[in-house]
Amino acid sequence: RGLREGSLHQTLRGAGLVPDHGEEWVDIEMLSAEDAAILDCAPGAPFLRTRRLTRAADGRAIEFVTSLLNPAHFALHLEF
Repeated sequence: RGLREGSLHQTLRGAGLVPDHGEEWVDIEMLSAEDAAILDCAPGAPFLRTRRLTRAADGRAIEFVTSLLNPAHFALHLEF
């Protein structure tokens, strides 16, 4: 079975798992040789690493995503 309408969140909602709240962490990670080869960058290059945990209203974890972002192409915007 694939993603509903190409969307993870639509697929989760279809299974009764409605995203309600979450947390995200951002730090710097130096690329491993394996990640550098996949991303066509130099090993040891600094990348932004984000880790996002999304929960349903009852607190159940329904999604955990780790991303490596090239800081030359991404910016962070935070509101508080």
